[in-house]
Amino acid sequence: EKRHGFLILGQHSLTAQGVLEALLPDPDRLFREARILKPGSRTHAGVVEIAGVKYVLKRYNCRGWFYRLANVLRRSRALHAWLVNWHFLARGVPVPVPLLCLEERRWRLLQRSYVLMEFVEEALTLRERWAGLTEKEKFEFVESCGEMIGRMHRTGMLHGDLKWDNILVGGTSSRDAARLVDLDGSVALRRFNLKRARKDYDRFLKDLCKHEGDGV
Repeated sequence: EKRHGFLILGQHSLTAQGVLEALLPDPDRLFREARILKPGSRTHAGVVEIAGVKYVLKRYNCRGWFYRLANVLRRSRALHAWLVNWHFLARGVPVPVPLLCLEERRWRLLQRSYVLMEFVEEALTLRERWAGLTEKEKFEFVESCGEMIGRMHRTGMLHGDLKWDNILVGGTSSRDAARLVDLDGSVALRRFNLKRARKDYDRFLKDLCKHEGDGV
């Protein structure tokens, strides 16, 4: 639907409809009391609270006239992230569930765009969790991450920036406790591509070597 100058895509649920009413007409209002996760010129993300429930709201900033013109005939990064999140979920690869995508255009020129997704409680990045793990737990975490990454690649998905800050983990090494985040550079392929998949593994192993030494 279109409301207040936004193209809106959302889940068909009462929850999504309720949070949409809180977002419109100006989603930026929620950032005023948010816990900011990622301030920046390209994207701005924070943990926002709506009706007592926490969500992650990510805004993709408009960066001038060249940005507007370059996006006249293509999807916004927010819409790309919305769609690719559902590709991951449909293939059984764990990522935060997106609730809403808002894309603002004026005369087809892209302005701001947003994605609202679930907030994963009590989760840390793999980098943050690593120092407190035993050697046995480290092995189990790497093994479970390897299984998750393997499933992602077998089903034709690529992450694009598989650093440890983009892997959320819970308090156990269970594969169900992990989530991949920051999917802006992710893509869905028609078939497995070894060369491109290797880039994901290389990025993951770079952080492993950084934290455990080159002898890993």
